[in-house]
Amino acid sequence: MEALRQMHMPEPSLHHLRVHEEGWSEAFIRCEVKAGKQVQTLWNRYLKAKEQNDANLPNDDRPFVFIAKPDGTSEGLVCFNIKDLDEFCTAYYMHAKGLVYKKPTQEEE
Repeated sequence: MEALRQMHMPEPSLHHLRVHEEGWSEAFIRCEVKAGKQVQTLWNRYLKAKEQNDANLPNDDRPFVFIAKPDGTSEGLVCFNIKDLDEFCTAYYMHAKGLVYKKPTQEEE
């Protein structure tokens, strides 16, 4: 439920549909939420990559994205903190339109 709310997706009216991602049929994306120990390694790698990036680019306001590219495939994963979803989407949209993203100041928000 927390992930559903954090992604700003509509909540199904029936409780049994809310607790399983398969019941989120009105959402704008398909989801599978994993939590706990099964994703701890990915989370730790994300944090380490962000720490490295923050150290190398201390004054860069662009949203941080961790990209995982395993050997043997041309595919990969794009990971960012769920709290950065709006900022990531805005930056990506602006980039696709040929615009430069600049993080809004608190006065502009």
